[in-house]
Amino acid sequence: MNDPTCFVNMQEYYHFIYAISYMMIAEIVIWLYNFKGWIKKPQISNKDCGTLLLVIFACWSSFSISTFFRCGYITELIGEILIPHCFFYLGLFLLVLGTTLRSWAVWTLKHSFTLSVKINSTQGLVTTGIYRYVRNPAYVGTILCLLGTAFCFRSAIAPVLVLIICFVCYGIRIQIEERALRLRFGSDFDNYCAHTWRLIPFIW
Repeated sequence: MNDPTCFVNMQEYYHFIYAISYMMIAEIVIWLYNFKGWIKKPQISNKDCGTLLLVIFACWSSFSISTFFRCGYITELIGEILIPHCFFYLGLFLLVLGTTLRSWAVWTLKHSFTLSVKINSTQGLVTTGIYRYVRNPAYVGTILCLLGTAFCFRSAIAPVLVLIICFVCYGIRIQIEERALRLRFGSDFDNYCAHTWRLIPFIW
């Protein structure tokens, strides 16, 4: 990601670095916030089933793919198949939007937020704020960041692969998480699901 030759000029490279830095700082704060809350949470029941590793894999592989198709070796092998330059600016927008959306989602959940799927005895079902419309806005934010990164590098192949990886990995994660929430909240969670979207409004 620190290769300026992947961008049209240094100004665009710096804009990308600023957007990525915003995302990384926000994520560090989220991890620290989660760790602080985890210490205080009573009677935690871990229902993760290894999906945290799946999410980490989705993020790592998506970033790797975005840069891989712009590296010297692969471009010599298959050539540079690029999308229009305007997608760079769309990518920046998605990076900022995704980071802001994820941060908003975590802030709304406060100490109910966990990086892995965990349930505790005092946890409530959050249905306010952005959760009135989408059940997994933090995941939406992450996917937008990963897709935005792919757009910034402008490979025509990377965004497709990133979307496939994200929907497979996060699809599995969401199934595990919803199973745990259904066990904890029962019909209240079913009623909540009945009038909200899982990930993408009006689609899924």
